[in-house]
Amino acid sequence: MTSAILQAPPLTRPTLAELVGDTADFLTATWRRVPRVHSTDTSWTGALSVADLDRVLACGTLTEPYLEMVEGGRHLPVRRYTTPRPVGPTAIHTAVDPGKVRTEVSKGATVLLRNVEHWHAPVAALVQSLGGELGRKTEAFYFLSPPDRQALPAHRDDADVFVIQVQGSKSWTVHTPPTDGNWAPSTEREPGDIALRTVLHPGDVLYVPRGAAHCATGVGPGLSAHLSLTVREIGAAQLQDALRTLLAADLFLSPRPVDDAGLAQIADRLLDHYRARLADLSAEELVATARTALATRPDMASDLASL
Repeated sequence: MTSAILQAPPLTRPTLAELVGDTADFLTATWRRVPRVHSTDTSWTGALSVADLDRVLACGTLTEPYLEMVEGGRHLPVRRYTTPRPVGPTAIHTAVDPGKVRTEVSKGATVLLRNVEHWHAPVAALVQSLGGELGRKTEAFYFLSPPDRQALPAHRDDADVFVIQVQGSKSWTVHTPPTDGNWAPSTEREPGDIALRTVLHPGDVLYVPRGAAHCATGVGPGLSAHLSLTVREIGAAQLQDALRTLLAADLFLSPRPVDDAGLAQIADRLLDHYRARLADLSAEELVATARTALATRPDMASDLASL
């Protein structure tokens, strides 16, 4: 599709250990509990360097919503960074215009790339490996920010996030994660106590627990680029959907009973089937089914793009 995809330097097959160090300690003391920074010796430039991004933009194949632009907590109008492009007998009306993108960045806007794993092979390998190891749906977002600019206000994401600093530096503030299930992905005017303040440099990896409010600001000189690996988790709604799927498995009923007796007979069969299936169903099977369904469904858009 583009030279960046075909010629990007290969990454070694990533593992959780490369992102966090001691995995046993991370899963015991950090996962879903507290934010943490791990400094690595890994060069993450293969995870879409700024030079790669320039080449992708020059190819002219990116469209909105794969690329969006954000400034001061709001998404810029699409026309500010796109230009209609004829393709055969039709036209792409949201083709990203590299000149317009560079102009908006020079004025303080941040570039947001969604689902980089769809079109960049090294990032796709990174996402596949981490998602497979954690057994959860994983996606990749990329941010290119000017210095002294905060693209989004403090907000919560419905995902655990691994932030890989690729180029430049970025200042982060992460607040304490929620202690119960009474929260939602949203902006936060009162994000709670600060759990971590840090500045990331190339090679650093920041872990942000699911639901922990956070915000970031580019640190000059120069542009700051980071890749966010968002690890999605199921909730009550996904468990309910999975339960309906499991209960309905191998169940075949006559769709239109002809009388009350036939209707009662089908109701009895339905109840017997559900009782038998529930008796055999474990919480572990239900959770695994829900996670598999989430991982294999079409990509969902988060309420707020993960930083």
